[in-house]
This record gives sequence, structure tokens and C-alpha cells, in this order.
Amino acid sequence: MNRFVSGLAVLCLLGACSGDGTNPFQEPVVEDDNPSTTNSKFLFNLEDKLTMNDVRYDADDNVILINNLPFDGPSQRYLSDRTQGGVELYKSIQTATTGQIQHFAVFMQNDDMQVAAAAGVDWIDYGYAGANVKRNTYRLPGGVGEYVYLGSYGGVRNRGDRSGTHIVTGDVRLLLDIFDFDENGDGEGDGILEGAIAGTIRNRIRTDAETGAVITRNLPTVSLTVVQYDPETLSFEGGGADGGSIGAYINLEGTAEIQTVRYESITWTDAASGTSGEVLGYGSTSANDFDTIFALVDAGVEVPLLLADTSGIPATATRTVTIEEILFESDADARETGVLLTDQVPTP
Repeated sequence: MNRFVSGLAVLCLLGACSGDGTNPFQEPVVEDDNPSTTNSKFLFNLEDKLTMNDVRYDADDNVILINNLPFDGPSQRYLSDRTQGGVELYKSIQTATTGQIQHFAVFMQNDDMQVAAAAGVDWIDYGYAGANVKRNTYRLPGGVGEYVYLGSYGGVRNRGDRSGTHIVTGDVRLLLDIFDFDENGDGEGDGILEGAIAGTIRNRIRTDAETGAVITRNLPTVSLTVVQYDPETLSFEGGGADGGSIGAYINLEGTAEIQTVRYESITWTDAASGTSGEVLGYGSTSANDFDTIFALVDAGVEVPLLLADTSGIPATATRTVTIEEILFESDADARETGVLLTDQVPTP
């Protein structure tokens, strides 16, 4: 059973290449509470500790510089650490006296866009985080009107009850229709929203941010519900796209771990001895009781089918085997702050 985490928030941008020889991504830092501009959107909410307000990529040193995340070091520099699922992972610099809370960031770029998300690991609650989507300029793609975009997703996932961070990556498929829905303004050319975008993030694999160890249970598919865009800025309140690329930030909050565990239930009857009984793969021993299975689920471990112990069933007995299910949910919530970057699939 797959269930989506709640509190899904998405914003997407359409991007296109400027082609004027300048660096299109270097916008000045905005000092007010909301750092977003038309071509640079931040997941920013001070009450939710989403405080990141500037991201810059230094191609010469292959570092990213992130502003306004506390205790990530005075240099604000994040060094390249590894690649996971086509997503570059960076980590903050720590010394004996600075950068005392390790932070991790995911980063992707192409000719049209740059996307980044970051969070720290040692907070008792979710801690401080943020995400950013930048484009150099924007336009709608020309042609048939319906388009497919494929790409990658990267996210930083924290639980609300403990320290530690997971890096989540996945495969993205987005659909863009620039003709439907119709404009909903008062007349032609003054529509507030038009067009539609939808999609999915699949194969959401996660690893321990610090060690790279794979967490065995993958996360469920995320469905991006249909959203519409502002025709003046080509930004999607819930999604984002560009003429050749679509980039977006995503914020997911909800139950940290949900898993449906399957177990055997065997009823048996032995005519020779006149005995019968039932054995279960769940709850019969300390190895498969609630506390043991809950601990596995809570740790993100994929629990296999729990097999019943058949050693006490007479060899001459007839058996009826059924598979039962029980839903486990962790007591804590998690927040996943991520970004996606896609490229348009060429149309015939």
C-alpha cells in the first residue's frame, strides 16, 4: 500500500536560454522577507523555518554558496560530495568551531535552469531548510501544444523526532498542455491562469546523507496534481516549466514511515489425530511482535512477508493458507524539501 505524505506544496517555472552571453543566474540578493523574483523562486516561510534566501553556483571551484541557514559555516560554501540518481550532493564545511550543524544540499542545472534544496541534520525538529528554482528567461514551447518532460528529482528529508537526514532521488515525468485549460479572465489576452501541467515522481530512492548507505524501503510515488500557470510570468502555482525545461521546488510533510506488512495465516486440521489449529506469521513470537515490526518500519526497513512457523503442524494435516495485512505508521512526521529539473522530449 502506498500513501502520499500530506502537505504537498509545489511551484514550477518555465525556462528558456537567454543566448546573450551573460550569466543569467546571478541575481542580486533580495533583503526583504520574500527573496523571490520573477526568474528566481524560493520556498520561503519564516514560520516553517524555510529561510534560505540566496543560492549561487561557483563553476570554477564546483561549490555552491547558500545564504541564511544557521550554523552551516560562515563561508556559506558547500563542497561537492557525491552524485546520486543524476543529482549532485553538496555538504557544508565544518571546522572545530564553525559549521557545527552539518548541512546537505542537492543541486542540478542545465543551460536553462538551476535548482537547489538544502537542510541541516542535527535539529531536534525539522530544522532550517529551503529550496530555489532559477531560470535565465522564459517562453512557452512552440509546436503541437502538448509536451512531455523527463528528468530527475532530488530532496533532503528530515524527521521531526530525531536528528539525521536522508537524501531522496527519483525519476520525473511531467506533461504540459499549453492550450487547455482556457483563459479565465474577462476577455482575450487578460487571462489569469491557463494551460495545465501534471506529472509524477517515481523510484524515490533514499540514502543516509552522511554515509551514503541505502535505506531499503523506497518512498511512494508522488503525483503532482494538475496546475495552471500565469501567462505573464509562466510560473505555476503548484508547478513550474520552461520552453525547453521545467524546474520546480516541492515541499512534502506528513507521516514519516507508512508500510503495509503482509503475514501468513495458516489454519490446519489433522483427521488422524483429531486436532486442528491456527498459526500466524505476525504476533506469535518476540521476533515478529508489534514492537519488533514497528521498529523496522520506523527505521525505513522493507519488511518481507512474515512466514508462519509450521513446525508444530502434523505432517498429515490439511492446511489453508491466507495472506493478511496490517498497516504500520510511525508516530513521527517528516519533511522533505526537494527540487526537480526536466528537459522537453522532442516531439515528432
